[in-house]
Amino acid sequence: WLLGLFVCKSVSYLQGVSVCASVNTLMAISIDRYYAICYPMKRQISLRACRVVIAVIWAFSLTITLPWTFFFRLMPMLTESETTLQVCREDWPTEGMGVLYFVVANLVLCYLLPLCVITLCYVFIWLKVWRRRPPGEAHDFAVENIIQRSKIKVAKMLLVVVVVFAISWLPLYAIFARLKIGEPLADGSLEQSLIEVAAPVAQWLGASNSCINPILYAFFNSKFRMGFKSILFRRQCCCWCCCDGASGGRRRSAASAARHELSCNRPSSVRTSQAVARRKDSRLSDVF
Repeated sequence: WLLGLFVCKSVSYLQGVSVCASVNTLMAISIDRYYAICYPMKRQISLRACRVVIAVIWAFSLTITLPWTFFFRLMPMLTESETTLQVCREDWPTEGMGVLYFVVANLVLCYLLPLCVITLCYVFIWLKVWRRRPPGEAHDFAVENIIQRSKIKVAKMLLVVVVVFAISWLPLYAIFARLKIGEPLADGSLEQSLIEVAAPVAQWLGASNSCINPILYAFFNSKFRMGFKSILFRRQCCCWCCCDGASGGRRRSAASAARHELSCNRPSSVRTSQAVARRKDSRLSDVF
């Protein structure tokens, strides 16, 4: 380690803080979705409450990872060529303290507990969406088919989000559990070589979970894609509207009138069924 004691402590500490904050933020998002969908008539979380939750998450992450600033040290290591190098690693007063801290602070509070909470919230959301049947609307095969497809789409997205979260962090915590709880690694062994290669990949995989979720939402939810496109191309759309002028407005008005006339010429039962289907499908797609 060539960057000194301060960087050794600060880098390890900030890595732990970012992991803990990221995981617990995903847990808070799942809880917010659960209340928004399962209890829609209750008062939803305000902007101020949202800021308080974020502050609590970061305060918790900064506090629970604080021991790393005390127990990460520069330690000498003798190489095969009998030269002494400094390495940055944990050095607890006793081995039991290090194992206890890992199990409680890292494994339970930053992986197992968030995973259980996220899974339960999404299971309850899935049950709520699957049983949803808006009252007072006539049953129609085409309408029910659209609703069923929307329910399956939501169920797939919920399942993928939970599975991706579990798989993203599992390799990193499996490696840590092997190093903390298992027997010491033999120098030069195949297992040691594999862990040295796999540890950086596992860290990258865990950190990538936060950026994978928006990709999943965009893949499963058309409204998410439309909202993202509207934000991304809002400036271009405004410029197009300004430059288009009155002639473009007349063209759009004529096209709208033609669509309205075609719509009015359809049978009323067809229009009603399509409107009901679109309305139900919109409700389900608004889940995420």
